[in-house]
Amino acid sequence: MGVGPVRSKAWIILALMLAALISFTFSYSLSQPKVITQTITVTERIEVPSVTPDKAYEENAQALLQHVKEWVESRRGLRFKEDVEIVVLTREWVMEHWGVGGLNATQVMIEEIVLKSLFMVPEDFNLTDFKVRVSGHMIAGAADHTIYVVKEFFDPSDRVASGAILAHELMHILQGEYFSPSAPCLTDEGNALAALVEGEAGLVGSQYLIEHGGRPRDPLPESILDPLEALWLFPYIYGEPFVRYFYEWGGWSMIDFLYLDPPRSTAQILHPEKYLEGWSPIPVDPPHPGDGWRLLYQDTMGEFFIRQVLRVHLDGLSANKSAEGWRGDVLQLYERDGGYMLRWKILWENDDEAVEFAGAFMELLERAGAGKVGESTWIAGHRLVEIRMEDRAVLITVIYASR
Repeated sequence: MGVGPVRSKAWIILALMLAALISFTFSYSLSQPKVITQTITVTERIEVPSVTPDKAYEENAQALLQHVKEWVESRRGLRFKEDVEIVVLTREWVMEHWGVGGLNATQVMIEEIVLKSLFMVPEDFNLTDFKVRVSGHMIAGAADHTIYVVKEFFDPSDRVASGAILAHELMHILQGEYFSPSAPCLTDEGNALAALVEGEAGLVGSQYLIEHGGRPRDPLPESILDPLEALWLFPYIYGEPFVRYFYEWGGWSMIDFLYLDPPRSTAQILHPEKYLEGWSPIPVDPPHPGDGWRLLYQDTMGEFFIRQVLRVHLDGLSANKSAEGWRGDVLQLYERDGGYMLRWKILWENDDEAVEFAGAFMELLERAGAGKVGESTWIAGHRLVEIRMEDRAVLITVIYASR
């Protein structure tokens, strides 16, 4: 989703804790500039109507904000450069403006076609409905120097739980004041940087919770989530463990360093040792689709996305193992005469890893009910699928007739 030039101190960070998510699966991209669409989007300050809370609510919220602000400054070693205010929203307003009102119809259409082409959702799945539904679980967010809280989910008299939420959001504001990593160009990059940003905020929130007598939050297991939910929640599942890994090694100074050279792939988040070793993905040249096809979308999806594609139909252990040897990919979606073609070229560390993934994807096709009609061709409903090997790469082509 493209925007204008980056404006100083104008980061909106929708911190959607656990199931609190309204972010998009993919960074919609053609010739537009790229921005992070998971948890950070560069934008103007949000103008929203604040709910008028009762006097006790307002006083408790302001007192808690001041307490948590001082605590965060002390623990993180960074001072706020400007004052911070709280705006109270309702769940109904969030669903209307950040659910329905926040969707780009073209982007959602492209995402839905990609998901259906790869057998991740059923033919009757409606991605718009899904996005609107999950937007209603938003707890809090931060933009510029304003924290937005949803009244139904935020009780300022609960100084432990609500204080942890504010600590999380206040850390996002400090990130906007002190760190300026370059905007990622690709979905895989965006997810990695979002994991760093959310992981640091999550760690600060966890430290507040524990120091104030709260029970430590149990990690959110990927295994209990639907793969589509896991795609949205990647920064919250793996961000804090990634940041904690480096925090325990070098403290906050090490986290500061991560912003100077941030992770650029979900593979680095899933396997922190790859970041330490200087491992990086290899750009993959896209294959030519043939005449008559119009490019709608091009992106790099990454190891975690591949894991979720496989996990829809395979067990988690097999999906994880088959995705681990990822080294780079390029996914394209084309349109012609009302039909679509998805081409996904995935590069692997070696031939064995490529063969392993190809075998896993063929098993996926079998479990999804596809019938083999040629040496490397399958048919399933409105989809014609071809799998080809090219050295260390696997090329998947899906011709999809949505109607």
